[in-house]
Parts: sequence; C-alpha cells; structure tokens
Amino acid sequence: MFVVVFTICVCKASVRAESSHASEGQPAETPQEEKTLVINKANEEGESKHTVSAQQPDNTRKEDTTPADTTQEDEELQNDDVKSEPPLVKDPLQPYNRAIFTFNDKAYHYFIKPIYTGYNSMVPEKARVSVRNFFTNVKMPVRFFNCLFQGEFKGAGTELARFVINSTVGVAGFFDPAKSKFHLERQERDFGQTLAKHKMNSGIYIVWPFIGPSTVRDTVGLVGDAALNPLSWISYFFLTPLEGFGNYSYDAVNDFSIDKGQTYENITEPAIDPYIALQDSYIQNRGKKTKE
Repeated sequence: MFVVVFTICVCKASVRAESSHASEGQPAETPQEEKTLVINKANEEGESKHTVSAQQPDNTRKEDTTPADTTQEDEELQNDDVKSEPPLVKDPLQPYNRAIFTFNDKAYHYFIKPIYTGYNSMVPEKARVSVRNFFTNVKMPVRFFNCLFQGEFKGAGTELARFVINSTVGVAGFFDPAKSKFHLERQERDFGQTLAKHKMNSGIYIVWPFIGPSTVRDTVGLVGDAALNPLSWISYFFLTPLEGFGNYSYDAVNDFSIDKGQTYENITEPAIDPYIALQDSYIQNRGKKTKE
C-alpha cells in the first residue's frame, strides 16, 4: 500500500515538473516574436521617413523656383505693357479740334467723296496712278533736301537717281521704272521729320480745316515742305491763285480716289470715337516715321 501511494506521488511530481518546464519555455519564445514585430515596424517607419526626406528637397526646389519664375513672367508682362503703351498726346485744344474734325468729316462725306467717286467712274485706276507718279516725281526736291538735312546721303542719292530715271525712261514721271526695274524705293522724308531729327518737340495736337490732323512741329514742317515744293513756285510765279488752288485740289482728289479715302473710312467708321481713332492713328504713324 505504501508503495502504491509513493508511486502516485512520484507521477504527480513529474507531471508538475513537466508542466512547470513547459510554462517556463513558452515565455522565452514570446519576446522573440515581439522583437521581430518591433524590428519590422521600425524598418517600415525608417523607410517612410527616408521617402519623406527624399521628397523634401524636390518640394523645396519647387518652392524656391516658382516665385522666381512668376516674378520673371510679371516683369515680362510689365515690359510688354510699357512697349504697347501709345505715346502721350498733348491736346489742350480738344474742343476746337473736335469742331474742326466734325467740319472736315462732313466735308469729306458730302463734298470730297462724291467728287472722287465720280472721278473714279470716269478715269481708270492705271491713269490715276500715273497722275500720282507725275506729282510724286515733281515733288522730288522735298524728299531730296530733307534727306540731306537729316544726314541721309544715300537716300538723297536714291531720290536723285529716281528723278533722272523716271523723268526720262518714265516719260516725265508718269511711270515709275526706277522702282519696277531698278528697285529704287521712294524715300519718305519731310521737313517735320527733319525737325524731329534735330530734337524739336512735337508740341500740341491740332486739326486744320481741309488739311486734317497735325502738330505744331508738323505744321511748321508743312510750311517748309511747301517752300521746297516746285508746285508752290510754279503756282506763285506762273498761275493765278485760283489755278494754283485747283492744282493742289486735283492732286488731293486723285490721292483720295486711289487709297486715302478708303484709309480714312477704315479708321473712323468702326471707331466708337472717330476723333480719338484718327488722332491715335496719326500720332503713331508720325512717331514711327520720325524713328526711321
């Protein structure tokens, strides 16, 4: 009996020892798994931090370059605005100028246009162009001397050559072989440009009856050109005042019939304010010519 009790006690002790050994071994494995999880988590966080740090310089560069590019674009737009700004117009006589503009506009539509429209129906365009060539050739001294006054000696030589060629081969200037055959272009020079070349201020804007838009400088220029124009001397010495006026009037009507009338209408008719439209066109055109 004692032997049986002793055997049972030994078996229970061995079972407890095995269970105790098993319970001691299991906690040893658990920290290893937790360590593995911690390491993996740390690696993932490290990779995410590395990714963020790798992207950060690119964002910084973008932030650094964007304002510079925007500033450069703003400067370019400002420069374009400055270049596109029209020249300032001194127009203290605007009430008077508008009244004369209205008079000239009505004179054009009710008097000049009907005349040159009838003239167009009777005279072919080629004949009208030949008449313009003749008057242009006669007025050669205006362009020749203004080229000299402006120091454009090559242009003066071109005008002299054109006059010789057109007066002979071109049959008294009715044709322009100097341009069509010899490629010698007409030199657009006048006394108003000469005054601008020598630093004279343009002065105020002014509109003259029948003549149209001008400035103080260009008005003086018209007087200078008239003094150089052979037609002025012919009218003064050989024609009556009425005949001289008719001479100038015919030249003007012929020019209107070719292109000047259409140009005037293209500027004024679509405009909200025809006065300002014509003023702006004249000032910009003269500004371009004085810089040539």
